[in-house]
Amino acid sequence: MLHALSTLVLLFIAAGVYHRKHPRTHLRYMLAAFILDVSLVLYIEIARHAVEKMVHHSGFLLWFHVGVSVAVLTAYVAQIQLGRRILRGFVASRQIHIRLGLTFCTLRLLNYITSFMIV
Repeated sequence: MLHALSTLVLLFIAAGVYHRKHPRTHLRYMLAAFILDVSLVLYIEIARHAVEKMVHHSGFLLWFHVGVSVAVLTAYVAQIQLGRRILRGFVASRQIHIRLGLTFCTLRLLNYITSFMIV
C-alpha cells in the first residue's frame, strides 16, 4: 500500500511538472504531492517507529534512503517558498525554482527506487 501511495506522489509530481506553465494547476498537483508525501513519512514513523529502527541499523542503503528522504522534504519546503515568491511577482526566483525542481525530481526518484530496495 505504501508503494502504491508513493507511486501516486510521483504521478502528482509528473502532472505538476506537465502543468508547470499553468500556475494554479501546477500548484494544486505539487501541494497534493507534498501533503501525501509528508503524510506517508508521518505514517511510517508512527506505525513503524522508523527513526528508532534506523538509529540501530547500520546498513548503507537505509542510511542513504533516509538521507535522500530528508533532502526531498527539505527541497519541498524550499520549492514551496520559491513558488510563493514567484506568485508574488519575484520572477527572479523562477530560475532557481526550475534548477531546484530538477534536483528535487531526481531526489524523489532516488527515494522511490531505494524504498523498494530496503523492504
